[in-house]
Amino acid sequence: MVYARTLGSQSYTFQVSGMLWRNSLIMRDRETGSLWSHVTGEGLSGPAKSKRLERWTSVQTTWTKWRAAHPDTRVLKKSEEVLSSHYQKYFDDPERNGLFRSQWLMEKMPGKTKVHGAVVGAHAVAITDGAFGPDGLVSVDLGGTTAVVVLSSDGGVRAFEARVGDRKLEIEHAAGAFRDAATGSAWDLERGTATAGPMTGEALEPVPVTTVFWFAWSSFYPNTQVIE
Repeated sequence: MVYARTLGSQSYTFQVSGMLWRNSLIMRDRETGSLWSHVTGEGLSGPAKSKRLERWTSVQTTWTKWRAAHPDTRVLKKSEEVLSSHYQKYFDDPERNGLFRSQWLMEKMPGKTKVHGAVVGAHAVAITDGAFGPDGLVSVDLGGTTAVVVLSSDGGVRAFEARVGDRKLEIEHAAGAFRDAATGSAWDLERGTATAGPMTGEALEPVPVTTVFWFAWSSFYPNTQVIE
């Protein structure tokens, strides 16, 4: 998850607090001492309680593909080479699923199943890798908002609202490209823009996607829709 560090006139510098909330580590800002959820960007306690950081869309991808698309990008370099993770044993152990497990979690799927989660308003969805067909596309209704979620060749998952202004779109894979059924325009679903046809130049609104273990997502969104 990626968030803006500035909220109104206040800028924040965050550090991991070492405490858990709903099976996930929480952050503390150095300016006010408030605690924040890194899953939702919401202030949990302190002067920033109930405030919410602006969430930015992000994607997990390869360095080669990212650099080709963004040749002027800046790189955050560690002061020393990172050779291992303190959490590797935890990641590898399927039985370690946080401290608190719900009945919903235990019945639905293994806690370490990787899901791609998205939220629109009060509606959440969790999509597994197995849900993506050969074209890598899933359409989902989130409280009346249709979102298209695509698994790209780089392994990254991106989502967009399937509409331009007030016009709703039905996007599918046809003739070797993603196209909307009404105009036949071709869409680049890595950038969310129409590249050919009557809608060339139009852009879809991105929906932030969180790639996370099922036990963590279900702890925050117990009533989430699941697409497998």
